[in-house]
Amino acid sequence: MTAVPQPRASTIARRAATFALCCLPIPTFAQAPADKTPANKKTVETTDGTPTKHQTQAAEDAYLAGARLLDHDDLARAEIQFDKAAKLNPSNGDYAMAYSITHQRHITELVKESGKARLLGQNEKAETLLAEARLLDPQNNIVGPSVDPGGLPRAFHPTIEPWIREDPAIAGPVTLRPDSGPKSFHLHADEQDVIRQVLSNYGIAATFDESVPRQNIRFDLDDSPYQQAVPILLSMAHLFAVPLDPKSVLIAKDTPENRQRLEHQLQETIYIPGMTNEQMDEFGNVVRNVFDVKQLTVDKAAGTLVIRAPEATLTYVNLTLADLIDGGSEVMIDLKLYSVNKTNQRNIGAQLPQQIGLYNVNAAAQNLVASNQSLVNQAIAQGLIPAGSSNITIALALIASGLVQSTLLSSTVGFFGGGLTATGVTTNQNAAFNLALTASDTRALNDVQIRVGDRQPATFRIGQRYPITTATYSTASPAQTSALAGVSINGVSATSLLNAAVGSPITIPQIQYEDLGLTLKATPVVQRSGAIKMHLDLKIEALNGGSINSIPILNSQQFASDVTVDDGDTAVMVSSLTKNESASISGYPGLADLPGFQTATADKMTTTDSGELILLVTPHVTRRRANLTAGPRIAINLPEPSS
Repeated sequence: MTAVPQPRASTIARRAATFALCCLPIPTFAQAPADKTPANKKTVETTDGTPTKHQTQAAEDAYLAGARLLDHDDLARAEIQFDKAAKLNPSNGDYAMAYSITHQRHITELVKESGKARLLGQNEKAETLLAEARLLDPQNNIVGPSVDPGGLPRAFHPTIEPWIREDPAIAGPVTLRPDSGPKSFHLHADEQDVIRQVLSNYGIAATFDESVPRQNIRFDLDDSPYQQAVPILLSMAHLFAVPLDPKSVLIAKDTPENRQRLEHQLQETIYIPGMTNEQMDEFGNVVRNVFDVKQLTVDKAAGTLVIRAPEATLTYVNLTLADLIDGGSEVMIDLKLYSVNKTNQRNIGAQLPQQIGLYNVNAAAQNLVASNQSLVNQAIAQGLIPAGSSNITIALALIASGLVQSTLLSSTVGFFGGGLTATGVTTNQNAAFNLALTASDTRALNDVQIRVGDRQPATFRIGQRYPITTATYSTASPAQTSALAGVSINGVSATSLLNAAVGSPITIPQIQYEDLGLTLKATPVVQRSGAIKMHLDLKIEALNGGSINSIPILNSQQFASDVTVDDGDTAVMVSSLTKNESASISGYPGLADLPGFQTATADKMTTTDSGELILLVTPHVTRRRANLTAGPRIAINLPEPSS
């Protein structure tokens, strides 16, 4: 059975005083100037016995110091300060009253502590406390019969014994202190004798457990320190050592049962603030499963792991959890996204007629007159057109009067020949010369700042959620009612009742929402070197304008990468450049291909589209984790000191 050792009788716990500072009267003093008297110069007293200004100020300082000590439950030193104040200024009754009350309270507390110690069986501590009380007030009846003050050591006086006011210290793990320097061994003897001789050379005494066998062993090693020689020897014999004190060890057979029975168990509290309950459970599972720690308490509310295990196990646990606990930092990620899109469209050249037609002028005029004979007769009767005029004259008169429209004449560019062979020339379009430039320049800057905890994922989204119909389904339509013809219920047709119950079919769409715009997912990790490792996932989506089966097409750009930079440095994550060029030429074949004739005989349209995308990432550590990760290690099963 293991237990925490009790403190020695010479180590006494601090006395807690319930005497409040407000119980003492604090007088008011006029503010005195700072004392300029040298330390080695005696204070001059007045002839009538009143204290000097220096004594008054010193008494006030001592009184206030005693009041502060009393507020911290330090009765011993408070009593000394009040006594000093009363002696420096005897005329002030408050000082004497404060000393008397504190003195009596001090003695009462000592007697109470002595009674508690006697009830706990600590007789030596009880007698020590009573002896201190008798030394402070030998005439007080509550401290029992007086003893000869000369028989008590002066160490009990509170002015020269600081341990009276100190808390007991908790024992830590036992650390061996072997002698330094290399040793050489050439031994062939019983296993226990060899181990005893080797350890004695380093100033360590060995005690053997009953599990250590008796067998011969040869051990030859030259110029080796304790840290090399003893582990080699114990490994050869399959033994392990447990320190009892800085100069002695217990040797036992290295088995799981012996280690569980003999190894010192240390208690350590590991502080993990700011963690969720799930994270605390994960830390507890790591300690239990990986290091086989049986005694573990996980306090989720306080954020602590209380572990009891051997010292070596605690060391490995701390090394393993060092990076897992490192989760208190915060990082601000500054992301700048530059997007530049340019479009240029040039139209330079001449558009010449591509088709030429010929027609007989007389035949065209005759067709026009024949198709409008009634108008011609009226015009001749009214004297607008002379009788006996040719078909060409009549056709021109009709066109000029606006009574007849002729598309053939509007596309005619000229005539040649005469008489019956007069011929007209037509084209499909008139000649035109083009000189046009259309340009657009779009620049966009997205400046995103996101603050996220260390090892914690964060999502930043800007844009809109666009609904897209991916499927539709309809409710059931009314069934065939031909079989119900002529059937009625309470005078109402069965067909109408069935249609009313089923209702009209309803079409229900299935909607899927897409995040249009910019979506950034970032997970930073602050390393111990100060550098920042980031995993970034950037996605940009927009509508394309087209659709397939009524489903819109989306333009999507996604970038995912890991990068490690120092605090405040900038990294270029993405540099994308797209460029499209297209040109179309319309002109005469062969002639439009000759240099110098393209502009005069052909029309050329050139379109250039270019896009650039640059992503700059700059991380900043806004808060670093605390350096405190573990509390003190406490020995919980050290052997009790021999009396």
